[in-house]
Amino acid sequence: MNSYIDALLLKICEKLQLQPSLYEQANERYQIISEKIQMDTAFKNIELKMYPQGSFRLKTTVKPLQQNEYDLDFVVELPQNTVMTPKQLYDHIYRILIHDGIHNNMVEPKTRCIRVNYMNDFHMDIMPGKLINETTKEIIVPDRELKSWYHHSNPIGYAEWFENQAKTQIVSEICKARGFQAKAEPIADQELTKRLEPLRRAVQLIKRYRDIYCSNNKTEPVRSIVVCTLMGYISSSYSDTLDIIYDFCKYVKLKINETNGAPFEVRNPVVNEVLTEKWIENPQNYRDFVAMMEALNEDILKLKITTINNDIVTLLKKMFGESITNEAVMSYAKDTGIDTARKTGMLAVGSTGILNTNGSGTKVVKNTFYGE
Repeated sequence: MNSYIDALLLKICEKLQLQPSLYEQANERYQIISEKIQMDTAFKNIELKMYPQGSFRLKTTVKPLQQNEYDLDFVVELPQNTVMTPKQLYDHIYRILIHDGIHNNMVEPKTRCIRVNYMNDFHMDIMPGKLINETTKEIIVPDRELKSWYHHSNPIGYAEWFENQAKTQIVSEICKARGFQAKAEPIADQELTKRLEPLRRAVQLIKRYRDIYCSNNKTEPVRSIVVCTLMGYISSSYSDTLDIIYDFCKYVKLKINETNGAPFEVRNPVVNEVLTEKWIENPQNYRDFVAMMEALNEDILKLKITTINNDIVTLLKKMFGESITNEAVMSYAKDTGIDTARKTGMLAVGSTGILNTNGSGTKVVKNTFYGE
C-alpha cells in the first residue's frame, strides 16, 4: 500500500510545485531583467551576476496557501571590491525596471528587495548582494534599512551542499547494497538524480504540512532553510517519499530529545550563521515547532498503517489540503485507468480495502474514491 500512497504524494507534489512551463518562463524573465540591469550605464564597468536562490534554486517550490502566486527569490550580485552601497544598488535596480518599457507597472519596492509582480503566475523578489569570496561563493546582503552590507549568505554554496550531502548518502547506501561489487560498478548520474528527486519532494511536502499546520494553529512557521538543512543531514533509505519523511521525523525527534527541552541549534552549513535564532529569542516559537513535528510524526505513522482508500485520502486532505489532494487523486485515477474502470463499473474494493480495476469485490459507485 505504501507504493500507492507514495504515488499520491508525488501527485500532490506535482500540483504544489512550479509547473515546467512556468519554470521556463521564470528563467526567461529573470534573464531579461538581468540583461536590462547590466546594460544600464551605471554598470558600464561592473560585471553583475543575477541568479536564483531559495526554493526556486533547490527545486522545492510550494504554492502558498492564500494566493496563487509563487514567491521566487533572486540575487543581483556585485563583484568583489566594488565600491557601491546596498542602497545605491537597490535604487539603480528600481530605477532601471520602472523605466525599461516592460516592467514599469509591475515593480514594487519592498524591505531589502525589489518585487516584480507577474499577474497570476509568480513574483520575483530581487535582493542586492555583494561577492566577498570567489572560491566559496559567499556573499553579503544588506540590513533591513539598506544602510550597509551586513548579513552573510551563500545561495549557490548552500544549493551545492544540499545536493552533495544527499548524493554522498545515496552513493554510500548504494555501495553498501552492492557490497564488493560497488568498486566495479560506477554509479550513474541518472541513478543519483532519480533517487535525489524523492528527497526534494519530501521537502515540499513537509513545507506544505508546515503551512497548513501553522495556519490552523495560528503559529509562526519554521524557516524553509531549517527544514532543508535538517533534511540534508538525515540518513534514509530513499526508497520512497513517505519513508524519507518518516526518517526526517525520527532524526528531528532525536535532536529534540538530546537537548532536554531547550532549543537545539541548526547552523547554515556553508556560512557562519545560526538559522534558529528565533528559537532562542522566543522559546514559544521553538515549542510550536516541536508540536508541529509531533503532529507530523503522528500523521505519518497513521499514513504508514492505513490501508482503506477513503481513509488514506481523508488523511492526505488533512495533511496537505483538500483541493490539492482531490486534484492529485483525480490525476492518479486518470493515469492508472481507475477513472475509466469506475465509469465502466469495473472499479471495486477488495477484502483488504485496496482498489482494483477488475471488478473483484465491492463495486465502487461514482465519486466514492474522491471522497466527495
